[in-house]
Amino acid sequence: MDASSTPAPSLGATRRMTATVPIYTVTLFLSAFLLFGIQPMFAKMVLPKLGGSPGVWSVAMVFFQTVLLAGYGYAHWLVSRFTVRRAALIHLALMALVLVAGLPIGIAAGFERPPQQGETLWLVALFTASVGLPFFAVAANGPLLQAWFARSGHPRAADPYFLYAASNIGSFLALIAYPFLVEPVLTLSAQGTAWTWGFAFLFAGIAACAGLGLGSSAEDGAGPRRAPTPTRIAPERKLGWVALAFVPSGLLVAVTAHISTDVASVPLLWVVPLALFLLTFVIVFQPRPLLRPGWMLNLQLLLIAALIGKTLLQPRLGWGFDLALHLGLFFVTAMVAHGELARRRPDAANLTGFYFWMSVGGVLGGLFSGLIAPTVFNSVIEYPLLLVAGVLCRPGFATVRLPAFAKAGLSAAALLGGAGLVAYEQQRTDSVRSFFGVNKIVDVQEGRFRALVHGSTIHGAQRLRNDDGSPVSGRPEPLSYYFTGGGLADGIDAVRRARGGTLRAVASVGLGTGSLACQARPGEAWTFYEIDVQVVRLATNPARFGFLSACAPQAPIVFGDARLTLADAPDGALDLIVVDAFSSDAIPVHLVTTQALDLYRRKLAPGGAVLFHISNRNMDLGPAITATARDRGLITWIRQPEQRPELTAQLKYGPHVAMVASKPGDVDLAGDRRWQRQDAPASARPWSDEYADVVGAIWRKLSP
Repeated sequence: MDASSTPAPSLGATRRMTATVPIYTVTLFLSAFLLFGIQPMFAKMVLPKLGGSPGVWSVAMVFFQTVLLAGYGYAHWLVSRFTVRRAALIHLALMALVLVAGLPIGIAAGFERPPQQGETLWLVALFTASVGLPFFAVAANGPLLQAWFARSGHPRAADPYFLYAASNIGSFLALIAYPFLVEPVLTLSAQGTAWTWGFAFLFAGIAACAGLGLGSSAEDGAGPRRAPTPTRIAPERKLGWVALAFVPSGLLVAVTAHISTDVASVPLLWVVPLALFLLTFVIVFQPRPLLRPGWMLNLQLLLIAALIGKTLLQPRLGWGFDLALHLGLFFVTAMVAHGELARRRPDAANLTGFYFWMSVGGVLGGLFSGLIAPTVFNSVIEYPLLLVAGVLCRPGFATVRLPAFAKAGLSAAALLGGAGLVAYEQQRTDSVRSFFGVNKIVDVQEGRFRALVHGSTIHGAQRLRNDDGSPVSGRPEPLSYYFTGGGLADGIDAVRRARGGTLRAVASVGLGTGSLACQARPGEAWTFYEIDVQVVRLATNPARFGFLSACAPQAPIVFGDARLTLADAPDGALDLIVVDAFSSDAIPVHLVTTQALDLYRRKLAPGGAVLFHISNRNMDLGPAITATARDRGLITWIRQPEQRPELTAQLKYGPHVAMVASKPGDVDLAGDRRWQRQDAPASARPWSDEYADVVGAIWRKLSP
């Protein structure tokens, strides 16, 4: 047949081909934007349920990765079993069900209070009941739409992976936009409404994509098209996809836990590693990668050497350097693994299967770091292990061919080494790990002091020996932030003086080593509220720390998040509430919101006060506390931290504290100029359960 006899494409077909790429790109972009927009939004809704713990985000990532795998499996099933027409009808029916029954996004009924144990399983059930169906429906769109595009007849249909890069741009922008544009402007309820409207537009976009596929089939008279016949993929190739996806996914959870423990358990610090993770996909799946693989391979070794040097020499370079080093090493390692993954991708006929196995690796990596490692390890040793695995993802290791006996020997050595490592970690007594993080017990200054360290912050210290080496006897002296003469102790005394020299009842939110127990006086009823069972075990063990046993052996300890457990206390019964519940430098935002203040006011007796411990290297929380208190008609006094060399030598650290009360007479601060009443207009907006500007708090700390 000569060229003149070839039927010319109709005008409708030409327009359809012209519109195909833009419509698919916009729909995939919106789908990815919604997919990754829901993650920080809903995790922020859940945070108050579990004390603002970074563990919430670790479990969230594992959950979302697992549902993403289910969505990819569902997409693979649709593509391999049905035509575009029937697959579109099934998928659009699922989307319609979500619109009717699954929106707007919110916490499902029946999950008002978490259990004292089994927090992980409870969280998984909460996520499943609340956002499982919407996330599943959106998760399937990436591979499903790319597979539809592959059979659209478009000139670029043979290699649809460029659409994967486009969708990851949407994911990346959603994560970056959340802390800087969405969270500071919109409340959580407004965010849920916006997500619902976005889902409705996505429904229309998917219908349009399906219509384009059906239209192209009808135009050429071929009828509904089925997917190209997939070729058989060798099991070892699939295993390679799984392994190359496992390492960066596990590193993502490990790095995020490290950062969110040392800075703040808020979406800002969660989304940065996840955004970098997605950015690697954007780069490596471009037709021409923006960053050369050789650069990444060399930079990986350089950054690993820098981390080793920093660990051995321990120079004081600031948290900003640490943040950049860990994020940089994570990004480069993910680039190396994902670059190799992109190089090994199959043709379009096996596209959905490739995404499925890649997602299997992602789920396994998340499960390892998010659920298994916290159970079997008492330290975050999975982080260096995964960095070593990241080196094994380099292309050179994939080409090494070993004899069968060598492979067997290496496998046996790896298994024995892993078993030995688990046994060692289980027997450690200097490090205790729970859902809420890692607590380390360290003896310092040649054994004269013992300290409890969470992340990079000391949460209590006790003197064991005098300067002459003799054992300390008698009532232990509170140290670290809780020493007599410090802001916390003076704040307690100020409320005590205003109430005639004694406090009837005190609630302390956060236990630590129990140091505050030794600020109690005879006749005062103190109750401690603590969410981490492991912390309670340490504080109540006289062989570890003796504050509770010596100063308040009968003081009740209430387990659970204080926003929930304090609500059970009698109204109007407390003279003072001390809020000292930070983990490392992370802040449980929900303990400093308007809703939290309303709760505290109900529990306080007339003339009572709230004392906040707001020491933080990375955020200035004073303006937020002031604005939130003012919104509720309360007065705030701030005492800045003071530090002298002689205090540091004794492990005494001046705390940054805020006192909140209804009127000046509720606290006796007369003549103490270290306490500054905040009478000027607030420089921050009030924080609530639906709004908290963490970026602003960080910026205020960085500003001179």
